[in-house]
Amino acid sequence: MTQPMRDRIVSFKFWKQGGVIAHASDPTIIGRRFDPTDDLSRAWSGEISGSFEDLDHAESAAEAALGIPLLEVYSPIRELWSGEIIAVAEFYEKAEQLEVDMARARRTSWLVVGSAFAASTIVLFSIVAIGDNTIRRQGRLLERRLKESEQMAEQNARLRSRVVEASERYATQTDRFLKKLGSELHDGPAQYLSLAALRLEAAFSDRPEKPAEAEEIQQSLQKSLAEIRALSRGLSAPDIDNLALIDVVKRAIEDHSEHSPLRPDVSLQGSQMIELSVSDKLCVFRFLQETLSNAARYAPNSRCTVICEAHNDRVVIHVNDDGPGFDPSDGKVLRDDGGQGLLGLRDRVESIGGRFEVRSSPGKGTSVTMTLFPRKMSTS
Repeated sequence: MTQPMRDRIVSFKFWKQGGVIAHASDPTIIGRRFDPTDDLSRAWSGEISGSFEDLDHAESAAEAALGIPLLEVYSPIRELWSGEIIAVAEFYEKAEQLEVDMARARRTSWLVVGSAFAASTIVLFSIVAIGDNTIRRQGRLLERRLKESEQMAEQNARLRSRVVEASERYATQTDRFLKKLGSELHDGPAQYLSLAALRLEAAFSDRPEKPAEAEEIQQSLQKSLAEIRALSRGLSAPDIDNLALIDVVKRAIEDHSEHSPLRPDVSLQGSQMIELSVSDKLCVFRFLQETLSNAARYAPNSRCTVICEAHNDRVVIHVNDDGPGFDPSDGKVLRDDGGQGLLGLRDRVESIGGRFEVRSSPGKGTSVTMTLFPRKMSTS
């Protein structure tokens, strides 16, 4: 053994099978048996193994007492001609430099780990900060968009309210104009025709027989007078400005019954104290006028019912019959006689913010429903 090797090796042991020490630098443990360590077992299997500062076994008590860092190395010893392991040599080598190197390696490792952790922390913090700024910016943008949407919705609601109010005023003014026109027809041309018929009758009262021409003229006058009066009645809505909802419904049914054999069953539900504008009352009257007229025209022998539901925020009126029914798409076109029918009624209801629905099919009757959402409105 060279001098440098002798300086590094502080003790040695030679092991036989079974954990028995055959020879050692410490004579007191020669021939003693110890439990094999993991490193010793690996050496017996043919591996060179070692450990650093692992001196907590009984056979290493003397080396541990030296108080210096030691590298414990196990090396198998083989028979020359057979290669069979016949013993294991154990050496304890001074490892001050190894301890320094390992400490430096630990410091370097911790430095690398710490640097990597710090770098990853900075990167993650940057990502989170950028993401947070992006989220905050998007949040502010969404808040602005939401406020703009809310403002637009409010503006649309105001515009819709103004449109409904304008439609209500227009409907009220139109009905008043038609009422005035009907009155003028009744008080003007109708009176003149009636006077002409009376004078024609008086002109030939002293003759035993009227000329055929006079008879024809008088019949024409009577027909014209009847048509003008019917037209006047159709144009003139009754004075319903001061009527309650229940009275408007009853008045519409009574007016219909005067010139039709159809007698609908009436059901009034809910509170009848709800306040309606003039346009709402006119819409209710015209709705019942048109739907009952249609029922009398197309289902004269059917059972007809009128259901009026009054709630705090809406009025719902159903007119049902069990007549022959029809295809609802037919009600979306103008009639051949120029009347608007259900199409005009739908426009009237929807123009003041209401809903209009027709359910019917051939052979299964008809149900027409109107829903109004009353608005208090000046009648001026």
